[in-house]
Amino acid sequence: MRLQGKRALITGGGRGIGRAYVERFLREGARVVIGDIDRENAQATVEEFASLGEVSFRYLDVTDPHSVSDGVAGTVRTLGGLDVLVNNAALLAEWDRHDESYENLQRVFEVNLHSLWLMTRAAAPHLIASGAGRVINQASTAAYSYGYRARDDFPGLSSFSYAQSKRGVVGLTKFCAGQLGNWNVTVNAIAPGVVRTAALDGLPDEQLAQIEAMQAVKGAIQPEDLTGIVVYFASDEARFTTGQVVVVDGGRVMPA
Repeated sequence: MRLQGKRALITGGGRGIGRAYVERFLREGARVVIGDIDRENAQATVEEFASLGEVSFRYLDVTDPHSVSDGVAGTVRTLGGLDVLVNNAALLAEWDRHDESYENLQRVFEVNLHSLWLMTRAAAPHLIASGAGRVINQASTAAYSYGYRARDDFPGLSSFSYAQSKRGVVGLTKFCAGQLGNWNVTVNAIAPGVVRTAALDGLPDEQLAQIEAMQAVKGAIQPEDLTGIVVYFASDEARFTTGQVVVVDGGRVMPA
């Protein structure tokens, strides 16, 4: 019960990795609010995990400043305060990899990067009031990928939007860690590799197998494999750990 009594808001907690975070936080003794735009999956998650502890759902559009403010304020009213913010919500399966428009780039940045700033700004006063606030951001090993397939003709500058947005999360994590450390609020990030969730349903099994074969530790990474480091970041044990990005990808990417 490493998170006994902790009050947590987890965005995008209705499915995938976020859902695994919700379950683990509850098992560790936290009280959890799921902030999500997906009402159906979030409500189903609440119902499934209700026996594990106090968990509720609040509609939250992380790209809308008013929804963010209302969502954080409502969470604080429900929980009586806020100790942990997990910025998990992101676009991946919904991202059109063939859309190189500026509008697509803006949308991916809006969801995957700028929303983290909105959420952290809204939550910061409450995290400071807790005396031991924690912010945990969801980055990705895509932040460290700059691969380009050479070709004879120049097709135009790729938007490369998902990887750009996740590299931005790495920088934002360190910026916020410096901004909030004076008030005992730590800010860290986890960078998963290819995790077996519904977001990857469109990828052929052969492609996933090729990626997993490139890992030092072979095998399919499951959402549950990420929860240990997230619990550590949220716990009192991590009070002097801030501005850090931990990669969980079986050793496929090993940034210095």
